[in-house]
This record gives sequence, C-alpha cells and structure tokens, in this order.
Amino acid sequence: MGIGFYFPAKAGATTSWIPLKQPVFPAEEPVDYPEQLTGETAGGMLYVQDKGTKRESFGLRFARLTLVDRNNALNFFNTVKKSFSTFEYEDRNQVLHAVRWTSDFDFPFVIEGRYSGTINLRKETA
Repeated sequence: MGIGFYFPAKAGATTSWIPLKQPVFPAEEPVDYPEQLTGETAGGMLYVQDKGTKRESFGLRFARLTLVDRNNALNFFNTVKKSFSTFEYEDRNQVLHAVRWTSDFDFPFVIEGRYSGTINLRKETA
C-alpha cells in the first residue's frame, strides 16, 4: 500500500501529499529512549535513570522523484513549516500516525529530471 501525508489530519485535510513513487527499502522505524542517564561503577555495576518517554521515528528515503512529486513534497513541507505543525502520516500498512517533520528539505537533482532525498518524521507522544 502507499503512504501519504495529510495536514492537519487525513479526515478534512487542507493539504496532502501522496507520493507518486513510494520510498525505497529498507523502511526505517527506529524506537529509542533518548532521555536516559547512565553511569557505571568501578565494579561494573550500571546505573540508569530514565528521564523521558519512548521516541518513535520514521526515515523515508525517496529515489528519483519527478519534479512534480518533489514540488508537491516541498509544498507540504512549507505548509507544515518543518517541525512547527503536526500532521498525519499514513504508513505502508495504512496506519495513521501524528508526526512532525524533523529533517531539512533536501532533494538534490540526481539524474535527468529526477530528485532523491530523505524525510525524517518524529511520532508525537500521546
């Protein structure tokens, strides 16, 4: 199934982008607990203080998008103003996630009429 980007939400979206060409694999969906402080004693005992919540993200790599698709992605990026606004991302399994765009918009010209780049999304915590 295809992915999609919807602002502010899929139901009643004012702006959307459904890529004509899907991201390349592997699909990156790392999970982390980045707010942990760790320390180790001389005897090897590890102490951990958890100061935050789980962080989920999505890494989407696009290869050889058309100029039209690249411009539609840029229009969506400008609408959400990078990380300023949350929006809904529909993954390849048709699951909706409230996310923020966390990467710069960088889709360089790679071959005649084609653009490649990566989009990083961070899932909002409930």
